[in-house]
Amino acid sequence: MSVPSLMSVRQFPRALRPHVRVAYAIAWESLIESHREQAQQFIWEFASRVSALEALELYFVVVPVAEAMQEPVRTRTLATLELDCLPARAPLPTLRGTRLLRLDLVLKLIQYRRAYSERTLELARMVGARAGEAVLATHVRIAQDFANMLGGQISPQRAVEEYLQAFSMPLGGAQTVMQRVKASLAGSELAAEHAQPAQPDPALLEAAPEDVPAPRLSLADPREPSSSPNAA
Repeated sequence: MSVPSLMSVRQFPRALRPHVRVAYAIAWESLIESHREQAQQFIWEFASRVSALEALELYFVVVPVAEAMQEPVRTRTLATLELDCLPARAPLPTLRGTRLLRLDLVLKLIQYRRAYSERTLELARMVGARAGEAVLATHVRIAQDFANMLGGQISPQRAVEEYLQAFSMPLGGAQTVMQRVKASLAGSELAAEHAQPAQPDPALLEAAPEDVPAPRLSLADPREPSSSPNAA
């Protein structure tokens, strides 16, 4: 994914290109802000286990953040982070003095720290899944606004596809965004269809057959002799 100023807009009608460029910029800022909020909460929740800087880098491990967005998210998160308000970090057990010479204690300490690190990563993945859902909801809201902005110019599905391509959404996330946007727009699309049904090209309509007058039937009995003057 590139930055908004480099995202392609040539596939849109010329009159819409400035609006699309602005929409991409707004979407970019909204996504960065969403990541910043989630990253700060992540740091707060893991402050007792790892340092703030380690927690921030761990966030990028467990939450998919586009490479172009990582530095803006990192900068804004640190710029708004209040280090003095974070919970104190829990001390880890250590060995000192002659206890360092006991192999059994050294092995126990290594096992404890390994288990502690694995548990931290497990918790981080769980919290990262929650953060990913929050960012996904932001994508859905933005994609819906994008489709509404382009309503009447291109179909909602194509609008969402263009948005997902511009922001390089992974396949799984892209399918979820598309599904949720379609569900949210279903009511309005149906209402618009009922209000103004699509009319086919008149050339495609079959012409009604011309009225052909039905033959007139005589009421005379064909078995009766003709009353013509020339009859014998």
